[in-house]
Amino acid sequence: MNQELPDITVSIDLGTTYTGAAWLTPRTPIQVISNWPGSGDHNERKVPTVLIYNPNGTLSSWGYLCQDDDDTIPGKTRREFFKIFIEPDTLLAAQQQGLSSAPSSTMEAQRFVTDYLREIYSHVKETIETEIGRRHIPGGWNDLAVEFLFSVPTTWTSQSVINAYKGIIRAAGFGLDGPRHSAQVDLTEAEAAAVATLKTSAVSFMMGSLFLTVDAGGGTTDLALMQVTSSNQQIPQMSSLHAVNGVGVGATLIDRLFIRLVTQRLSADPNIINQLPPDYPIRLARSHYFRTVKHKFGERAYMQPQFRIPMEGVSHDFSHPALGIENGRMIFSMAEIQSLFDPQVEGIVKRIVEELDWLRDQGHPQHVQHMVLSGGLGSSAYVRDRLQQRFLSFPHPNASNVAVIPCNDPQLVVVRGLLLDRQQKWQTGGVASVLATRIARASYGVVVQEIYSPAHHFNEDVVTDPFDSSQKWAVNQIQWLIRKGDVVNPNIPLVKSFEIRLAAGDTTRSWDSQIVISQNEPSFLPRSLKQAGAHKLCDVKSNLAGVQQEQLVMKNKRGSCFSRGKTWYICQFDVRVIVAPADLRFELWFAGQKFSGAHEPISVTWDAEGTNVKG
Repeated sequence: MNQELPDITVSIDLGTTYTGAAWLTPRTPIQVISNWPGSGDHNERKVPTVLIYNPNGTLSSWGYLCQDDDDTIPGKTRREFFKIFIEPDTLLAAQQQGLSSAPSSTMEAQRFVTDYLREIYSHVKETIETEIGRRHIPGGWNDLAVEFLFSVPTTWTSQSVINAYKGIIRAAGFGLDGPRHSAQVDLTEAEAAAVATLKTSAVSFMMGSLFLTVDAGGGTTDLALMQVTSSNQQIPQMSSLHAVNGVGVGATLIDRLFIRLVTQRLSADPNIINQLPPDYPIRLARSHYFRTVKHKFGERAYMQPQFRIPMEGVSHDFSHPALGIENGRMIFSMAEIQSLFDPQVEGIVKRIVEELDWLRDQGHPQHVQHMVLSGGLGSSAYVRDRLQQRFLSFPHPNASNVAVIPCNDPQLVVVRGLLLDRQQKWQTGGVASVLATRIARASYGVVVQEIYSPAHHFNEDVVTDPFDSSQKWAVNQIQWLIRKGDVVNPNIPLVKSFEIRLAAGDTTRSWDSQIVISQNEPSFLPRSLKQAGAHKLCDVKSNLAGVQQEQLVMKNKRGSCFSRGKTWYICQFDVRVIVAPADLRFELWFAGQKFSGAHEPISVTWDAEGTNVKG
C-alpha cells in the first residue's frame, strides 16, 4: 500500500440548509456521521446549518441544539442560509430584494460560516477519535495523517470566493491539528454527485453513455454532463463533456415563497398577527409540519386536495374561515403548494435545456439517457415527476427518451462522492480517479519572455540579454498553459519549466512567476500583457533556498580580441500547476523531484482584481 495514503480521510459538504460529514480509512468503508448533538435518538445523517448568537455576540447554539434555544429572547439572533452569502453577487441581490436575514457584508457571512464549521470540526474530531480509540490518548489523532476534503457549489466561479472559503476552513481548525493534517477544496458539488452516481447507482451505465446529474440542494442546483469512459464495475470512470455549471435555485426559495404566502394570508386580519408570536410565518416555515409537507409532496400516497398544517402556539379550537384556519390548522390547497415548487422546477428545467442545447449545438450524436437527481430538493417526488413529465411531453433532440431517476441516498451524494473518488485513486495507485477528466472553465497562462522576433513581437517591450548582447528578449509575453474548454486530467499537472540565468557568485534562489487568467474565447486570447483580455491572477514565488552552485548548469561564452568571455549559471526548475475543479494549487520541482526544505518552497500572492474574474 502506498505509504503516502492518509490514515483517515474526511469529507465535508457544507450545505445552505443542512451539512453532512463522512469518513473512511484505507481499511474501512465510508462511515456517515449521524450522532449530531441535539438530534436525540433520531440518527440524523445531516445537521441543520443554523446558528443562534447571544446578545453579546458569543455563540449560543448550533445545528439541532438551536431547536431548544429560545431565539425570541431580546438580543438573541438566529442565523441561517449564510453559506450562499460568501459570494458577493448573491449577497448584493439579497440586499436589493430587502431580505432582512441577509448578513450586512461578506465578511460577516464568513464569520458565521467559520463559527459553524468550527463546531462541525470539533464534533467530527471527537466522533472519529472515539471511533478509533484515541479520544483519551494525549494528542488524539494529531500524529495521524488526516485529510479533509471539501466541495463547493458550481456557482462559485471566482478564485476570490474559493480563497475566502479556504481561509474559513483553516480558521475553523481543519488541517491544523497535526503536521500531517491537510484540508483542500476538491470537487464541485456537481462532480461529487456524478461520482457517487457512477459508483453506486442501480443503473448499469454502458461504455460511452451520457448522463446528467442534477444536484438540487438548499441554495443552488448544480449540473454536470458526463460521459462514461470505463464501465469496469470495480474502476468506473467518466469524463466531463461540458464545464460544470449551476443556478441559484433550491429548497430555501420554497421556504421564502411559503413565508410570503402565510404573511399575505395573515395580513387580511392585523388583529390575528398581533396575537401571534413574532415572525410567525417564518416559524411556521421552520416547523416540522411544513417540512413534512415539503418533503413528501408529490408522493402518491400523500397527495390530497388540502394540506392542514398545525399552527404551534394556536389553540386547537381556534378557527378563522377568512384566513383559512380551522381548528388551529392553516389549510392550503394543492395548487398553493404546487405554486411553491413550480418556479423552482422551471428554473431547473431552463438550465437543463441550456445544457442539452449546448450538446445539440456541438453536433454531439449521442443522447442523454439518464437524468439523475440528488440533493434535498432533488429527492422530491414532485420535482422528479414534473421533470419526467416535462421531458416526455416536450422531448429534447438530445434527450428524446430520457429517464429521470433519483440517485442512491440523494442527500449524501456529495460527501460520498468526495470519498469514493479519492478511494478509487488510492486503489489504482493514483492513476484512475472516478472523474477522469474535466473541462477548464477559464484559460490560465504564465508571463514569460520570448526570443525577440521583429515580425512576431511588433510594438512589444524588448530587453537585451545581460549575458549575451547579441540576444534580445520580448518581455511580458503570455504562454497559455491551459485554454478555456480544454480537457484537463486531474492526475496530470501542467508543467512550466523555467531557466533562470545567474551571474557567477549570484546567490539568488527565489523568483516570482506571474499567473494570468482570461475568459476570452481560445481563438481570441491575448499574446502579451499589452493586449486586452488577460488579468493577473497571482504571483507564485519559487524558493529554492539550499540549492548549491554545483547543482546549477554552468555556461561559458568565449571572448574575442575585443571582448572578454563570460561565465554564468542556469537554474532549471519546474512549477507544476494542479488545476482542480474550483481551485489552483502549485508545486515546485527541482532535479526531477518535488522540492522541499526547511521553508515553504512555493508561496502564492493572489491579486484582488484577478481573483474576481469568474471562471
